Amino acid sequence: MLRPARETPFVDPVVTTVEGHLDHVLSALDLPAPVVADLIAAVLPSELSDLLGLARALTQAEAAGDELVADVDIEVARLLGMPQRVAGAFAAFVPVIARWEVLVAPEGIGALPVPTHPLLTALREGAELLEGLDRSLADADATALHLAAPGGPVGAARRADAEVLLALMGRTLTAVHPGGGAGVEYLPAAPAEGPPRPQRGPDGTWLLHIGVPGVRAADLDLVRHDDELVLGCAGRTRRLRLPSVLRRCDIDRAGVAGGVLTLTMTPDAAVWPRG
Repeated sequence: MLRPARETPFVDPVVTTVEGHLDHVLSALDLPAPVVADLIAAVLPSELSDLLGLARALTQAEAAGDELVADVDIEVARLLGMPQRVAGAFAAFVPVIARWEVLVAPEGIGALPVPTHPLLTALREGAELLEGLDRSLADADATALHLAAPGGPVGAARRADAEVLLALMGRTLTAVHPGGGAGVEYLPAAPAEGPPRPQRGPDGTWLLHIGVPGVRAADLDLVRHDDELVLGCAGRTRRLRLPSVLRRCDIDRAGVAGGVLTLTMTPDAAVWPRG
């Protein structure tokens, strides 16, 4: 199925609802106008309607058992990085809106307007759609990613950017299409690592293997933030949520070999249940 070009701009209903209500909610908090503008821009980037439309089309194709072929006119770094980031922003707003009268405007504190139910519904729907799109983009078994790259330094830069972002997702490009359409370069797929799964190691340790094809140890940055790992390379980042069994563990060692990042983790005695 090929997504047809639209004669008129498409605005997803999630974007319409969030845009129509969130600005009013943020303004009611008496935040400075530049802060409100920055928050809205982060939550509602210009490509969001296209991303949500792609997410909906993928969901429908999967439900019908169809194959979806989509020509996506979004800069590659934003296509690969934005779904996870915006889904996180939507999800962060959900508990605030759901518990507005407790967290923001308790009785007797003020008369801030209570957000309407459609805003909460739209935030939840948007987060779910974008999380599903992000999973599909990161799954080489579910999606093939073809990059249309112009010739010269611009095309080379776009390809390098895509390869870094995909490596942090644990996958590689499927093919590169040069300008003019001739001479398509099909690339070997990275070995399928699947979602990171913990394994028991020696001496009571845990091992976590994360695919980062083509990335060298010297080029990879690793930061732990609460229950998430933040992987960085060449200025790009990717967040990975730790499996539940490892959230009470400390990272002892980390190393990269053969395109796989291996973490050795030890249970934190202060929080690990004692048998």
